[in-house]
Amino acid sequence: MKIQQIIEKHWHDKANPYLRIILLPLSGLFFILAKARYYLYRFNLLRSYQLSVPVVIIGNITVGGVGKTPLTKHLAKELIAANISVGIILRGYKGKNRAARIVNINDESAIVGDEALLYAKDNIPVAIGHNRYLAGRELLAHYPNLQLILSDDGLQHYRLKRDYEVAVIDSRIFGNQYILPMGPLRECTTRLESVNAVVINGNDAEAKGAQEHLAKLPLPKLVVKQYIVLDKIYNPITHKIATTEFLNSKRIVAIAAIGNPERFFNFIKSLGINLEHVIAFPDHHHYQAHDIPQDYDIIITTDKDYTKLRALNNAKIWVALVESKLDTPKLLLQIKKIIATKENIKYAR
Repeated sequence: MKIQQIIEKHWHDKANPYLRIILLPLSGLFFILAKARYYLYRFNLLRSYQLSVPVVIIGNITVGGVGKTPLTKHLAKELIAANISVGIILRGYKGKNRAARIVNINDESAIVGDEALLYAKDNIPVAIGHNRYLAGRELLAHYPNLQLILSDDGLQHYRLKRDYEVAVIDSRIFGNQYILPMGPLRECTTRLESVNAVVINGNDAEAKGAQEHLAKLPLPKLVVKQYIVLDKIYNPITHKIATTEFLNSKRIVAIAAIGNPERFFNFIKSLGINLEHVIAFPDHHHYQAHDIPQDYDIIITTDKDYTKLRALNNAKIWVALVESKLDTPKLLLQIKKIIATKENIKYAR
């Protein structure tokens, strides 16, 4: 087991006393540096930059996947359906690219990252860059009519000024509630009281557990629940759409390299699909041909994983395409209000 996997297991399982001795002093140092950086930006000792359109940050205070990308895509599609021109910026995590650049559907995930390709596939304007402000400028240079930019992640990217902050939380909550590397927290849980909205990702049972935990914390007025629902399971090569009856007549394995693969596997099982085996790879794993099991009729994976798996051109691979649903329209309404307010200010000038 790799050291990263050992540490991540430590975050959510019973504390390892030896790791605690090693990691706790490092967490103290991380906490001091993170706080110092936060206040340097807050008091303008380090400069933040404002884009010419409103920016909504969709981030989290923990490391790992919590459901930011499904939420970002959902918000973008809903706003576009309301005739609002929206673009997305993100870092391009695990991609080799560092400079600001526009992402196209034919780009390689190894260069631009997985999530960026998911947006490009849906024809949403998207740009990546380690400097999110420069990514935003690049996006606006190519799409000058944009009315809003959504940032997938970047809650701690204080170089970019923002008009609205959304913190996404999943059922694992905050693990052992320690700061990195002792625990999974990027910032203290008190950071949640300064965001505009909290979105809890998970089914009813998971969301209930999260809400009970969050009830002890200072939170913004708006708390929203996000549900993930199935759109379809389809074959990207043959373009066929699978039925449960078809799938259960086959030998099936599910594979995933995402932040919480167990949630994906449980989701597939909840659809009544019989999985003979599941294989979890590290988040953002770059697949090779030998990673793909041969002794099964069908391999089910996520849309995010397929951005890398498509290069293998394997017709046994089927994609479970999911959608995000929110329990209230209030989040969208607040974002629309920001756009209207900003446009009125510009018009007045």
